[in-house]
Amino acid sequence: MYIMKIYKYIGVALMVLSLGACKTDDLERDIDALKDRVTAMEAKVDRLNESMNMIRVALDGNKTIQSYTENEDGSYTLTLSDGNTITLTQGKIGATDVYQEVSISTDGNWVIGGVETEHRAVAVDGEPGVTPQFRLTMESEGKYYWEVSYDGELTWEEVKNQQGTRVYASASGSSSVAGPIASAAPNATGDKFEITLTGSGTKYEIPIVSGLACAITEPALEDGFWIVPTNAGATTPIDLKGEAVLISAPEGWTVTASIDNSNPITLSVTPPNQDGAEGIITLQVNKGVYWAIDQIKVRSKKVITSWKAEYEQGGFYIGDELVNSETYPTLANSGNLIENGGTITKSGVHFIKGGATITISSILEISGNEALVIVGDDPNNPPTVTFTGNNSYLRAGTQNLLCKNVKFVRDGMYLFHANKGSNVNKVIFEQCKIELKNNFASSNATASEPSVIHDFQFLKNKVKFLGALSSGDIPACNFFYSTGGQTVGNANISNNIFYSQSEDTRVRGQFFVVIGTAETTIKLENNTFCNYIQNSQGIKAKLTGDWSVRYNIFYSNISATTYNTSYLICALEGSTFPASNDAFESNVAYNAVEENATAWNVFHGDSMKPSGDYNAKIPQEEESPLQIVDWEKGEFVSLKAGYGATIE
Repeated sequence: MYIMKIYKYIGVALMVLSLGACKTDDLERDIDALKDRVTAMEAKVDRLNESMNMIRVALDGNKTIQSYTENEDGSYTLTLSDGNTITLTQGKIGATDVYQEVSISTDGNWVIGGVETEHRAVAVDGEPGVTPQFRLTMESEGKYYWEVSYDGELTWEEVKNQQGTRVYASASGSSSVAGPIASAAPNATGDKFEITLTGSGTKYEIPIVSGLACAITEPALEDGFWIVPTNAGATTPIDLKGEAVLISAPEGWTVTASIDNSNPITLSVTPPNQDGAEGIITLQVNKGVYWAIDQIKVRSKKVITSWKAEYEQGGFYIGDELVNSETYPTLANSGNLIENGGTITKSGVHFIKGGATITISSILEISGNEALVIVGDDPNNPPTVTFTGNNSYLRAGTQNLLCKNVKFVRDGMYLFHANKGSNVNKVIFEQCKIELKNNFASSNATASEPSVIHDFQFLKNKVKFLGALSSGDIPACNFFYSTGGQTVGNANISNNIFYSQSEDTRVRGQFFVVIGTAETTIKLENNTFCNYIQNSQGIKAKLTGDWSVRYNIFYSNISATTYNTSYLICALEGSTFPASNDAFESNVAYNAVEENATAWNVFHGDSMKPSGDYNAKIPQEEESPLQIVDWEKGEFVSLKAGYGATIE
């Protein structure tokens, strides 16, 4: 309960006093006194923090004073070379009952109330010191204690005395912390401003230099950094006044600025072509022997406009697979983008122009020694690839299948087929939009003619099932379905959205089925399922290793009397279980309807279980775990931290 909360007690006081027989003038007098007390306390806290800011200026020694004015109350308002102003009050900040000295130890740490902290006041090895900021917090009406922050008011801790107990403001509302600055005034010649610290008596001199300014007008910061895009760079207004400017920039960064003592100027910054490059840009301006300094922390954010350009400049990742001219050298279509109306007929690396629509009307088989890589070139405008007819789909062979940033439309039986006899290292779909009339993947493998996918990754995709026609219709739309003979060694299905085509439709399906003796390690995490019912079973496989099915959201707004029971897991004979049930219990479900609502079960009745009597349900939320539900756009944004998909 912070100092601003005191105002709530004004309202309470008004209500209580109005119930009594107090006269109107008594009531007004009590309320005015309470308001005055709050205002006085806030003013003292503000003055204390201004003093701390001034001490920071003195310690850093990288700013000068452009001008100052002396106020009627004896305080000074200083305009610094970085454009900031500080109102400085010398001496004690109000009457004090408990003297709390703010000073600096011989080791360079802050000392608050005689207790040395671990927080640095002065810079060490290039790491700047911190500036304590104080506030008053209400313990009960009329009783307040001090808190201090050492991280820019992100976190707070109590100020403790040498006995380890709270330091309170006095009952009269006056401050319990003496002003850290004992005296502050310009010197006799008027060219320096002198401040003396309380307690230690240490004196600092800050030059007063008119016409010397070095101020970076900070743009919006993220975690304390100015985020600069790699493709265009950025600019921000600055105020530079003086004779010359020196610029210090991180390696690989281009920074330009010049002095114009009459007109506004800007700082221009271009980062290296890499994501997450960090550093500090420092500007130094001099006038005679005096220097003013300002700096800003910067971080690059790689802005990709063409995946093909990334391929040619070192590569990019699809899942955990690096795709570049060395790892996947066969660039199809003579190295050109596939235009609107084009098609794909063979393996190789295919880049499709942003927004283009192409049609594939035959089986696209990954054959020979070349992988099939399909990528939409423009990250912000994926192309559409439509498979038409029953015999039109992607067929696994012996080489990898990698797809990124493509909208796939399939109105036939399935989009991807694991053909018997195939043996693939990796099948990866990432950042794709997929519209399906039926299944996503299927297999015709048998025990005598098996099919193997060693590593299946399905990441950051949106899958829209088109099969449902109405709320009374619930077609079976399996995601990955296979019979005996199919092996999937590792399956990572994470951060995806699976949903029916509208809010009044639903689909059901056996979500991931690998039947047989082969072992599967699956990771099904942080997915959002909307009106997709895991029925008759969700995951049906021989689960082994460090498998996990958690942090998923299951959402339904359909009232139905059939197929309204969901079974998340059917662990086949021979399955093993993780050491902690958290691996499959940390999911949430939500029914937007009460009548004929979906029942959400963790295990199917035929499943192996961690114990014989295990019969847990997926926990149901009382409120929707989704803050945005937009069926038309396919946007389902999680409200529950750590659960569901977070697709950018």
